[in-house]
Amino acid sequence: MCHGWHCGGLTSLLLLLLLGQNLGLLIEIPQDVVSGTMGQSVLLPVSYRVNSSHLFPVSIVWKFCNSSQVIITCTVRNCSLDAWGAPKKCTVMCFPHVTHRGRVELFPENASLLLRDLQLSDSGVYSITFQQLNQSRQITLAVHKQRVSTEHPDEGTERGAGQRTAARIPCYSLGACYCFILLLLQLLFHLLCMRGGSQQQGRPGEA
Repeated sequence: MCHGWHCGGLTSLLLLLLLGQNLGLLIEIPQDVVSGTMGQSVLLPVSYRVNSSHLFPVSIVWKFCNSSQVIITCTVRNCSLDAWGAPKKCTVMCFPHVTHRGRVELFPENASLLLRDLQLSDSGVYSITFQQLNQSRQITLAVHKQRVSTEHPDEGTERGAGQRTAARIPCYSLGACYCFILLLLQLLFHLLCMRGGSQQQGRPGEA
């Protein structure tokens, strides 16, 4: 009996064998709907397995279906395979479209696409195609605006400073009260001493 990912990997390998030598490729999309935030990065996740390293080099094309525009074309070669047919230690040569240069990156071991600096216009359907075997899959991306705080940064700073000042005021007030009480006690003690001295000076005269 197989357990965990070993069972999933064995199932994928058996499926590859059932698909036959002529096909030799299994593409998996773990998440076909992905959300991203404007200005952030997002990964369009893909994984693939092959039944032979002789399938390489493989040409992978990512396209933005909303405009039928090719985003990036990559040639993956010199891959070794693990026991389940997943590529590893690949070399890759990529040619991003000028509109996405510096914003896209393809990971050759799984064909996933990283999109940087997301814009609202990036929302839509993306397709990945393995050209030699003419197989394609699609992923939908939804880009959302960033949540903007209604509080101005300066307001937050002023509020924090005000709270710290308010916290200091009771300490200052308490210290002033202690000083005032000590002064009163000292004055009272001084008056008592003076009164005692006056009484002692008056007694000899009375006698």
